[in-house]
Amino acid sequence: MKNKWLFISSISITLGLIAACVYLLFAEHSLLLTEKQWVLSAFWSAFTLWSFLLMFFIALVLHVVACIDFDDKQYLRYFPFCIFTPSQEKQQRFIQEVESLLKKQGELNFFEREDVEYQFLQADNEKLVYIEPSLQTVDITKIRTLFQKMLALDFTAGVVVSYAGFSQQAWIFAQEANIELIDAKTLKKQQRLLQKETFALV
Repeated sequence: MKNKWLFISSISITLGLIAACVYLLFAEHSLLLTEKQWVLSAFWSAFTLWSFLLMFFIALVLHVVACIDFDDKQYLRYFPFCIFTPSQEKQQRFIQEVESLLKKQGELNFFEREDVEYQFLQADNEKLVYIEPSLQTVDITKIRTLFQKMLALDFTAGVVVSYAGFSQQAWIFAQEANIELIDAKTLKKQQRLLQKETFALV
């Protein structure tokens, strides 16, 4: 996402530089222009100058956007109406891709009598799976809850899926409890790794 904003910002900077060069070369008071018939009118001089200022402002805003990870839930408190807020559609697509990835490891099923929010991955090493339904960062509390559920159901491994990501404490606890955490960045890494393995086999 950051690369997209930086790319658009680079285009804006380029257009701004072009407008600035035109203004400097062909403005009415340009010291570089010797042929007076090429002098821009007052309207076009003002147009090129304001174009430069506008492109500079757009580039500045896009650089700020690129520095902020709007996939992180914490920024929603400061930008509640931001157009870059993760949508339910993106989250659903993310969950579908994760489920597809897990199904390549084994069969993903719901419990018949247990809480419906948990699933289990039936493979060589069975795993208890929890998918966070909301656009909220998963904290250590939910990881501990899953771990307690693992102990109760005699699972040795678990998986927690969250589009919005996890807190630092959650990552630390999950590593010790043999729980795999999958967020948007982790999913992309696993998909790239799977593609490399598939390409190597071919």
